[in-house]
Amino acid sequence: MAADDRFASDTRPARLASLAAPGRLGAVSADNLTVVGARGVYIGDHGIQVNLFTGESPPGPVVAGDVPQAPRAFRPREGLLAGLRSAAPGVPVVRVLTGMRGVGKTQLAAAYARERIDAGWRLVAWVSAQDTTAMLNGLAVVAARLGMDRPGVALEIVGAEVRNRLEADGDRCLIVFDNVTDPDAVRPYLPSAGRAQAVITSTDISAAGLGDPLSVDVFTEAESLAFLAERTGRGGQEGAADLAEELGQLPLALAQAAAVIAAQHLTYPVYLDRLRAYPTEKYLTRAKGDPYPRGVAEAIGLSVDAVTSADPPDSAGLAGDLLSLISLLSPQGVSRALLYLGPSAGVFTEAPATATGAAADAPPPHGAPAAPAAIDGAAIDGAAIDGAAIDGPVSDAPTIDEAVIDEALGRLADASLLTFGGDDTVVAQRLTMRAVRERAERRPGGGFLLAARACMLVDAARAALGEPRLNRAMVRVFAQHVAALTGHVSSSPAYRWPDPAMTEALAVRLLHLRTWAVAFLNLAGDAVTQSVGIAEPLLADCQAAFGQAHPATLSIRNSLGYAYRAAGRLDDAIAQYERVLADRERLYGPDDPDTLTCRNNLCAVYAQAGRADKAIELLQRTVADRERVLGADHPDTLTSRNNLADAYLRAGRQGDGLRQHAETLTARERVLGADDPDTLRSRLNLASAILNAGRSDEAFPLLERVVADCERLLGDEHPDTLTARCHLANCHYAAGRSAEAIAQYEKAIIGFERQLGPSHPLTVNARTNLDQAQTRPPTT
Repeated sequence: MAADDRFASDTRPARLASLAAPGRLGAVSADNLTVVGARGVYIGDHGIQVNLFTGESPPGPVVAGDVPQAPRAFRPREGLLAGLRSAAPGVPVVRVLTGMRGVGKTQLAAAYARERIDAGWRLVAWVSAQDTTAMLNGLAVVAARLGMDRPGVALEIVGAEVRNRLEADGDRCLIVFDNVTDPDAVRPYLPSAGRAQAVITSTDISAAGLGDPLSVDVFTEAESLAFLAERTGRGGQEGAADLAEELGQLPLALAQAAAVIAAQHLTYPVYLDRLRAYPTEKYLTRAKGDPYPRGVAEAIGLSVDAVTSADPPDSAGLAGDLLSLISLLSPQGVSRALLYLGPSAGVFTEAPATATGAAADAPPPHGAPAAPAAIDGAAIDGAAIDGAAIDGPVSDAPTIDEAVIDEALGRLADASLLTFGGDDTVVAQRLTMRAVRERAERRPGGGFLLAARACMLVDAARAALGEPRLNRAMVRVFAQHVAALTGHVSSSPAYRWPDPAMTEALAVRLLHLRTWAVAFLNLAGDAVTQSVGIAEPLLADCQAAFGQAHPATLSIRNSLGYAYRAAGRLDDAIAQYERVLADRERLYGPDDPDTLTCRNNLCAVYAQAGRADKAIELLQRTVADRERVLGADHPDTLTSRNNLADAYLRAGRQGDGLRQHAETLTARERVLGADDPDTLRSRLNLASAILNAGRSDEAFPLLERVVADCERLLGDEHPDTLTARCHLANCHYAAGRSAEAIAQYEKAIIGFERQLGPSHPLTVNARTNLDQAQTRPPTT
């Protein structure tokens, strides 16, 4: 509650109306809580007062991230595991497993991690480190599991705090950075001292410089034969050594070959004959620097064919569909929950209604712009793709449910084409993902149809995500899927359709998903690097596709300004907002509602950058213009007056701020009624300003009324009710009534934890304020 409309959407009402539809995202408030003394819950719009809260470490062993499960017939390779176990004084805390893809680096690290879990270590953390974004997201999960969650704080800071915790208190703690591709990116987050252990896996030999290197090679012949015997049940048979040699002793290829041999009851020579006859020139084009042994691509192809052919009649092709979709999404893994959305989204139907899905069915969260009608209206005519398959027979949607999907995933895991993570996530090895993608890309229209279905699935995740600030981890995963999908589609001509209009529509659908990713990340508030990383190229793509002055371009520029502001890049944010405002004034005129909203956005950055006088000047102009265009009593006009009052207070003009808040409250009571949410916000804002002025006795009855009204209208545990209760507790504390303050804080915390969770910023700040009330006597 409080200074509302600080960062409102710049979307025109007509576009918002066109987007409304069933299944829209749950409403997200852009209300901004004011400061109460030095203990305010929020500062302005989504600006969280930062209070370092480490909390209590969770009792017992802590596991963070998705530690891979053991594959069938796993060979522990005791010599390498012994190297990981050899921690002792003077031994480096960081160990680096290097080697080519498919040799089992990840599985070796996972085996060690599972071993440490079984030994009861205090922390075992698994962080996917394919890129900086994935790594920071993984470190954020570790921080949350350790009780160190810092909503609204940049993930770089959170990652550094995880490192510091491990350095200071890392006894019996392990953190794994899997698939490091940029050694310099991971270096700042590695513990440099202490008793914690870190394990790195990487194909980049230069990563060995990060710690004590352990080279992981292919199996020895003896290891290969033992593996084949255990996995196939055909020990000592003729032809096993020849097959192992053909596959270069590579563990990944051997696992997939063994799965086919076991499932089809083949002999080694029969499988080897089929392997050599497989048309490998059609799949898995060798990339520069890929030293894969001959036979790897053939083994992957035969495994995919074997699983697809074994699908039950009522779900024919489903396993191939699932694996194809997984191959196009984030290599960090895909949750079962996402795959379960496929049937309702039409992903597995024979003829999707539109190849890009019904993505534009809801406006984005308040504070982040929607894609304009030009994007929303783009669709691909489903008639053009009737009956087209992605990768083999397409499954019949009415028979597909969660149980059927689980059965198909189980068949893929049995074939060593994917593994199950510890958090209900399925992960495919990157080489397998590449081979599966190339199978689809080499079929006429296959890449395009696969990308279209992936868009539909990811958009279903968007629609089901809910309030971004309450689902921050899901937001980051959604953005990873969008980024992976965008990278694949933009890098290959295989994702084009013969009709250029359909290709363009798919590109536009991806722009739309990218727009949503930025909007969600902005509202989540703690992944600003990820948001900027998506928004900057997205702006360039919108400029190229639509032009500098197109509404879509202006919308993304607005979102980029928001991300810059959250990242503390205030000069960059001001530059983006000033340009958006200038373009909107030129294109739509100074009195356009969206133009007036843009001024509010710019004012917020001016105020944060210490340019309160400039913010006040623009807000005064905005208030005057809204009074002239909309009327003095229009809700938007009253919103601008509310924000002007807040700007006055920031500038130290306490008298002007109190007067403006009081006038706004009077107007809202008259126009909207005493029980309107905006009226409650104004009443809370005025009470908070009075309290900040040192007049707690005068603020007290106003705050009591707000709490009572919220309880009556919203319920005891509505977040707005709980927020008002925290302000009442602040008033008690300021008046020297510590016992009353503690009682109100405790009641609010119980509600926040139940409604929003223990790591939500409101919960964290309320708990911090409670600690202060319990340990520090108030000054009155």
